[in-house]
Amino acid sequence: MNKTKNEEKIALNESRQLEKLKKIQSKGSSAFYFAVLLCLIALVNIVDEVASNLSVTVQSSLVTEFFVNNALFGKTYTYEEGLALHSTIGVFSYVFGLVTPFYKALADKFGRKPLFAFSTFGMSLGMLITYFSTNYIVYLIGYAVIGFFMGHDMQIIFILEEAPKKHRAKIYSILKALGILGVVFVPTLRSILMGNDPTLWRRIFLVPAIVGFLACLAVIVFAKDTKVYISEKIEYLSKPLEEREREKAQRKAEKKAQEKQYGVINAAKYIFSNSDTKALLISHIVFDVGIAAVGLYFESCMHIAGMTTDQITKALFVLPLVYASQTFLSGFIADRIGRKKTIALASSICVVFFILFAVGINKLWNPYLIGAFAGFYQGSFWTGRDYMNVMMTEKVPTEIRASVVGAEGLLVIIGMAVGYILMVVGILKIPAWLMCLIVTVPSVSVAAVMLMTKVKETKGANLEKVEVL
Repeated sequence: MNKTKNEEKIALNESRQLEKLKKIQSKGSSAFYFAVLLCLIALVNIVDEVASNLSVTVQSSLVTEFFVNNALFGKTYTYEEGLALHSTIGVFSYVFGLVTPFYKALADKFGRKPLFAFSTFGMSLGMLITYFSTNYIVYLIGYAVIGFFMGHDMQIIFILEEAPKKHRAKIYSILKALGILGVVFVPTLRSILMGNDPTLWRRIFLVPAIVGFLACLAVIVFAKDTKVYISEKIEYLSKPLEEREREKAQRKAEKKAQEKQYGVINAAKYIFSNSDTKALLISHIVFDVGIAAVGLYFESCMHIAGMTTDQITKALFVLPLVYASQTFLSGFIADRIGRKKTIALASSICVVFFILFAVGINKLWNPYLIGAFAGFYQGSFWTGRDYMNVMMTEKVPTEIRASVVGAEGLLVIIGMAVGYILMVVGILKIPAWLMCLIVTVPSVSVAAVMLMTKVKETKGANLEKVEVL
């Protein structure tokens, strides 16, 4: 009797959901809505990029305050010791990253929009907590909250599932570039709110937090789920419950069937069940060994080399402009020559300009030139990494796409962790800039070669026709 009532309740809920989805689908998507959606994605991208850059761009200020000028854990430290300890503690904040993929997988069950809005809210909350941080513990809480939510990547799925396939990479790169251009707000805030006083670093977290809350509200009011997700969900819900159970005869119940369809563990099994997706994942893991060296220490490298707060700010003005220009062009390149060659080109640029950046800071070259070098090596690294993500999304079916993205995000932590450990140990022994090169150059180079030789191209993939293996 309870089972019958439960089935009736499920049928009623699904009927309501199906009716709602069909109503949304019948309205279609106008050019105006697509333009609004692109604006929303661009705005969230800006919040995402700013949130991911704020702590890094004031790294020397917070290390000096919390570790050098004040006693932490009963002692004071040299800058290098403080930086190493800060990096070590930062690794533990990535424990939250172990949960993130399971959080992302909820988008396959409940839709893209709810996760898109909530993740934007979470990033903004993290920045607000950091603004009010009175000590290192509170700062770490804010940092962890930002880190948990900024890796949601729902905007990537929105773009890939809404954009025409022949323009998919172009639109993605344009929106990504606009988000990176928003990082110009970081040195702008530094210049206005910090000047040449590094102790005022907290001030730059408030404005982007407010913008993020407004962006979250805009997503709730104006966005709707992607047409690909709605279509797939309607097709799934249109089948009678009995038919779905027959199709999944080997599974004990509908709940278990949904777990198999949506779960991160099964998404990981899917990746490893195919030699192509497995090779792509391994390449991504190796590539991500360099992620800490590329993204976390450039401001400290400039500080240690003798650049002042004002000079670092000047460099930071140029960095996002160069970075954004690369990102903008990458989409046109990726649609022309393919994803694989784009990643290989980006990897080569990363290696060359990282070396030039290391030489430049040690020679105390013009800060704007140093900022350009940093923009080239960072922009090319993230371009390569982004298109590895794009390739994975273009290789898997819609119904498990978000789950696979989540599983991929969980598994690449292996590479991140290795790179983190190498950096934390290395910066106590040799100069930070040299350790960054030792970690990044081999990992990026090896990953690019693996991808070029082992992974199939995905240019022009039809996302609606990718089948489950």
